[in-house]
Amino acid sequence: MKSTSFDLDQELAALDQPTALQFKQAVLTMLQLVKSRKSQTPFAQRIASHPAIGTWPAGVNGDQHLASLRDEWEP
Repeated sequence: MKSTSFDLDQELAALDQPTALQFKQAVLTMLQLVKSRKSQTPFAQRIASHPAIGTWPAGVNGDQHLASLRDEWEP
């Protein structure tokens, strides 16, 4: 499937102001909810029974890898 990129600001500008504000607030609320539910269980323990566990590189610390990805993508 081909990914289509778009400018979120341009899309929001096409909405009327109250709708755009409501959308932004809803997304912010969802992100805050997700962040508040972060598991304290280490990644390695959470995926221990996953069928793909044999494909995880032995030298990569899963928790450290996920933390670096979060640092890269979260403001």
